[in-house]
Amino acid sequence: MAAVSAMDCKVFAARVAAQAASASDERMPDPMTIANEQAVEAEAGDDGDAPPPLLASLPRFSSAHLRNRLPVGWQPWTINRNKTPTRYSLAEIDQRVVVHAQADSSASGLYVPLRDRDAGMLRWTWKTNDIIRNADNGQGPREDSPLRLFVAFDGDKGSLSLKDQLMYEMARLTTGREMPYATLMYIWGGKRPEGTVLPNPHTDRVRMIVVDSGMKHANEWRCHERDLRADYRKAFGTDPGRVIAVGIMTDTDNTRSKAESWYGDIALD
Repeated sequence: MAAVSAMDCKVFAARVAAQAASASDERMPDPMTIANEQAVEAEAGDDGDAPPPLLASLPRFSSAHLRNRLPVGWQPWTINRNKTPTRYSLAEIDQRVVVHAQADSSASGLYVPLRDRDAGMLRWTWKTNDIIRNADNGQGPREDSPLRLFVAFDGDKGSLSLKDQLMYEMARLTTGREMPYATLMYIWGGKRPEGTVLPNPHTDRVRMIVVDSGMKHANEWRCHERDLRADYRKAFGTDPGRVIAVGIMTDTDNTRSKAESWYGDIALD
């Protein structure tokens, strides 16, 4: 079991605001800078599918413009080309701009590729209107969640077993992207108690930590603060490599159900 991490949302907001105020221009580029970098990268790609630029920090949803379909700097993440993607859009909820996720037998996410950085503190806020009642994150056929936040880590893939290396190659062929060495995922579970640490039933290179569970806090904002290094040690039994990406995902493809959720700001120290 991992430590439970819910925190007062007023404290969360104050810490995120302080971090944003102290961030330098280099660490927190404005949306226009990010958009220009993306345009240059896309124009440079011969096949029209150039890798997105690596950012120094996570663009905040609350600073995004509602006229954009998605927050600048966040990239679509395909789980499998054969799966229906979840719908993500910007929305103003409770007087702030957030990401609205709507899943209908679907699975996909958004992510930010980052310049390699040490594992530090991770803070975020999220909300869901319901749980997926027949989901169980310990079982592959029912492994869905209305809210997920994942952190990808670098490492020596050559040290992985042959089984894992074959799985990574299959993932590259089906998604068009390289898998990270390891992924730590925070989820809103349906059945497992808060603090439960679960191996993903599809791959041992993804470990999940249940930080919210059940209906007790549905329809209210939940705020969390996690020590990534401590959680990685708890989940994988070793020290983490460098953080290379952060993302979100709402998925209902395995249970063939629906989910509606909202993601607020995410901050990484």
